[in-house]
Amino acid sequence: MNTPPLLVGAAVLFWGWQTGLLPAAIAIAAILEGSRLVGWRWDLSRRDVTRVADLCRLILVGMAVYLAATRGVARAVLVLVEWFPLAAFPLVAAQAYGPAGTVDLRTFFLILRRSGGREGDPEPESLQLGYPYLALCVLSASAANVRTPWFYAGVLGLAAWALWPARSRAFSGPAWVGLLALAAGLGYGGQIALHELQGLVEGTLTEWFFDYGGWNVDPFRSSTAIGHIGRLKLSDRILLRVDTGGPRDGPPILLHEATYNVYTPAVWGAVDAEFRPVPPAGDRRTWTLEPATAATGGPTISAYLKRGRGLVPLPNGTFRVEGLLALEMERNRLGAVKVEEGLGLITYRALLAPGISLNGRPNELDLKVPRPDAPIVARLAAELGLPGQSPREVLATVAAYFQQRFRYSTFLQTRQGGATALEEFLLRTRAGHCEYFATATVLMLRAAGIPARYATGYSVQEWSGREGVYVVRARHAHSWALVWADGAWRDFDTTPAVWAAVEGAAASRWQSLYDLASWGMFLFARWRWGDQDSGPIRYAGWLLVPLFGILAWRFYFKKRLTRADPRGGDPPARRARPGEDSEFYLVEQRLGELGLGRQPWEPVAHWVQRLEAAPPPSVSTGVLASLAALHSRYRFDPEGITPEERQRLASMARAWLAETAR
Repeated sequence: MNTPPLLVGAAVLFWGWQTGLLPAAIAIAAILEGSRLVGWRWDLSRRDVTRVADLCRLILVGMAVYLAATRGVARAVLVLVEWFPLAAFPLVAAQAYGPAGTVDLRTFFLILRRSGGREGDPEPESLQLGYPYLALCVLSASAANVRTPWFYAGVLGLAAWALWPARSRAFSGPAWVGLLALAAGLGYGGQIALHELQGLVEGTLTEWFFDYGGWNVDPFRSSTAIGHIGRLKLSDRILLRVDTGGPRDGPPILLHEATYNVYTPAVWGAVDAEFRPVPPAGDRRTWTLEPATAATGGPTISAYLKRGRGLVPLPNGTFRVEGLLALEMERNRLGAVKVEEGLGLITYRALLAPGISLNGRPNELDLKVPRPDAPIVARLAAELGLPGQSPREVLATVAAYFQQRFRYSTFLQTRQGGATALEEFLLRTRAGHCEYFATATVLMLRAAGIPARYATGYSVQEWSGREGVYVVRARHAHSWALVWADGAWRDFDTTPAVWAAVEGAAASRWQSLYDLASWGMFLFARWRWGDQDSGPIRYAGWLLVPLFGILAWRFYFKKRLTRADPRGGDPPARRARPGEDSEFYLVEQRLGELGLGRQPWEPVAHWVQRLEAAPPPSVSTGVLASLAALHSRYRFDPEGITPEERQRLASMARAWLAETAR
């Protein structure tokens, strides 16, 4: 390997550190750098190296298929880039322990493999894989970069290590280090500016061309079906699965998705509801939303995410979420929690604690009643005597009012002219769906001086004996009121309990078949998006072990071993390249012995011109230019030189050597 000692090993360790594959990186680094210490080499033919390259391709294809099946195409591409050094390692190891120390370029191109090898064919080009593999490790590490300064520092250190041997001797070491530090500082500032510009452009385009992040639920605005005419019908499709440990009696579990505090006719909005980050635990699976000293357990929820992002349904009282793997989580003061860069299917546990609420304390917005509905709401509140009652009495009165005098209905008739939809519900029809009940309840509580908000989410109430969990369908989407009572926000649902039965009566006769198909898709999604660090999936990587074992067996038992001195002994015989036997090398060696050697960065032509410009008294330089020209053509020109010119090169070099020897 023509890289500086330990540089490739350091790059591999850096890659393993960034990607979490440090054990594999330690093994790879030890094997590659160990080639400098051992004296033996495998006598690998071009066909052997080609087979190793085919193995690398097979490993890469296997990785791609596995990742696409378990993590989705978009995520698979990123992880495949992270794992690329694993696939390329056998070929790099074959070069490190091979006789030539390089790889024929035809190995990488199937169309060129059958070319060459015939008499008179030019020598094929070859490639030393040390620096390309180093660059591949840095690229793969960048795919897993968690945006910390340590990544940039590591890349800078590797770059300085690689550039130091090739630095220009025209500058002193401290000057070179200072220039490198300046370039590093400018690069770091530039990448920060580009990252901020990218975020600005993405945010602007998202606002222009898409809805908020592509979610089905907008945490800032909820358009209700209040005032719509006809029958309201929702799908039977299963959206969530909730495991509470078994079937239970009692009221349904309500899972919050979003909360709103400002109402205009038929639309609820969220004001003062900016999202802020939630810091994760070290494993990026545990997210603490509120501090709590005691936990009372909680349900385990499985939900699908659209494009890896969405709102997270949670029961009231959640203070911590466990097992949710995502890049980012955010929440707002109205109780909405969202994730970004999560899996297509997330399964998490919501831990509950007494007195905990994700909603912030109430303010004046939680007492406002919109002007069009204020008169009718105030009149009803007065008729029920709400202003003079305690909060507990108000809640009991309002709950009894809606349970005794209203009914649930998904079919609404045309309302009378001049009346608002809410007025029609409260005074004439007294029938509607959950959005009517939740909106009317919130406004009546506000009219009684009790802070209230409008909450949306799901009602968990249907037990599936086949799956052993509760299933939540699209028709279980629900709205209810949040009321500030006893110093905390409480769920307050006044929709008649028969609403779920009414919705279920309209279910499709094919629902059982749909549920069976949905369960099958869920099992596949759980395998595809499930925890890759547990279960049988984590052992899939061990399938590569037999492949490496077969490869090692063939090399060890089928190929003869040769010995070479790693400190500079003669390598195994190989086919000489044109120009390697040029006598000019002897001339160059002699000039070096006389203290007139060529600098590593100095081209041959410039070196000869320098010697001719200040010829030393004891050395003749008159023929050096002619010798250098013939040597360059002999060594690098594809046309080569004629036999006469080859003879002249040899005779001129020998004559000069004889002259300087005297």
